[in-house]
Amino acid sequence: MTDVTPASRPSPVTGGNLLAYASRLKPGSDLVSFIEEFAAQVIAAVADGGDVSSSQACFVLSAVGSLECVTLRMANACRVGGVGDSLNDSMSKSNDIKTWNQRLEIVSLTGTLSPSGKHLHMSVSDEHGRVFGGHVMSGTVYTTLELVLGVIQGVKFSRELDPNTGYRELMVRSNKRNIDEA
Repeated sequence: MTDVTPASRPSPVTGGNLLAYASRLKPGSDLVSFIEEFAAQVIAAVADGGDVSSSQACFVLSAVGSLECVTLRMANACRVGGVGDSLNDSMSKSNDIKTWNQRLEIVSLTGTLSPSGKHLHMSVSDEHGRVFGGHVMSGTVYTTLELVLGVIQGVKFSRELDPNTGYRELMVRSNKRNIDEA
């Protein structure tokens, strides 16, 4: 059995105001590209709006809509170049990626976004109400998708390699100086 060292408890990061930005994706829109582009626009808008220019903490607040195609990476997928998942309880040597080419309702979409990367998870349901989910790889909007992104002023999200997991994990930093000046 692999010796797992528990991670130290992170310190809370204090931020400023929470700002929300809404948009609607139309039929045929590429889900991931749109979210990445919208997040970049939202982060830029917050930076242009005041003294909190390093605010780069964006996340999905809400998503309601339907897809005609979605590709998800399942929870047992291995890290690139590694064997097994982050808990070493699966010895799969390949990513388990599944694509559904059918009409699906979004049950949940959650995740964090920054200039250095994204991490999105989604659950969808089919016409029988069966729900499945995983890490979002791609998706195409069917009828509509109503998306609300949030940004925390004075906070920066980034993704950095964590030697304990072998993945680029979320790092959260405060820009206290800019919050105090705002």
